Amino acid sequence: MDYVEYDGNAPEYEEMVEAVRNPGTLSVIRRFRPHADLQGIRADYYNLTDLQGQPLAGLLVLMDRRGRPVRAEIHMNNNTADALYEIALRQSLRLIEDRYRSERPIRLYPLRMQLNSDPLSVQPRGSAHSAGIAPAPASSNPLILVGALLLAISALFSGWFLNEWLSGELTQSGSPATLSAGSASSAAGQNVLIVETNGLPPSRNAIPMNVGDRIRLLPEYKISLRSEAGAQAGVIVTHLQDADPMTILNGPIWLEGNTDTIVWWYVRVDSGAEGWVPANTSELTLLEPFSQ
Repeated sequence: MDYVEYDGNAPEYEEMVEAVRNPGTLSVIRRFRPHADLQGIRADYYNLTDLQGQPLAGLLVLMDRRGRPVRAEIHMNNNTADALYEIALRQSLRLIEDRYRSERPIRLYPLRMQLNSDPLSVQPRGSAHSAGIAPAPASSNPLILVGALLLAISALFSGWFLNEWLSGELTQSGSPATLSAGSASSAAGQNVLIVETNGLPPSRNAIPMNVGDRIRLLPEYKISLRSEAGAQAGVIVTHLQDADPMTILNGPIWLEGNTDTIVWWYVRVDSGAEGWVPANTSELTLLEPFSQ
């Protein structure tokens, strides 16, 4: 690198000093730092939620120009409970494994942060009717990019993002079973063994179980006991939470999820309620063996 001795009279130096003193003269600095016009990096941002749609954390996956993942980050509040952190971590690992392709492992960085209670606001200059994101103009302020990122992370913990990932896969209609959902529900209570795989592969997330097994809902989760097998089938009989124990009476019925087969069992909760519950989602295990 070549160093130039300053003689104290260069007008360029005076402009630089003036720019530092006055924030409104950032364009002056840019003339001496052409790299200040940053280019956007392709990335996917996911809202990680629990089964009730409440935000847990955010997953940021950064990609190169060819769309290959190169780095991932989990963004969460610094007071997030360890159990909820484990849920978010499992979701992140499963999502990256299922949705991305790479010849080498991707580094995943958990980031715990303290958000400012007074978020920044920024008004983009582009038109609301413009499609996509325009490239940064020569006179753009790079601080806008920082403000936009802070707003995105702040919005996550304010609960503004819609839940379209975890609960979304449970809202998809499953593959039609040989027995209709209604007939399966009535047969379940009449000691007619129901086993419907619908030609689907075995689930990765559901723990193998059998009729007669004592099981329970994993702690920290909440699910609905339904009159029929399926995320939107039948009606809700009751809600299960806090590791509710139950007994498998019938099943299973396998239905299609986003990236995994969803296994449904007909159970009787110790409180007396009976109905169908999912053993898993495409990302999580919901039911486990229970031993008193």
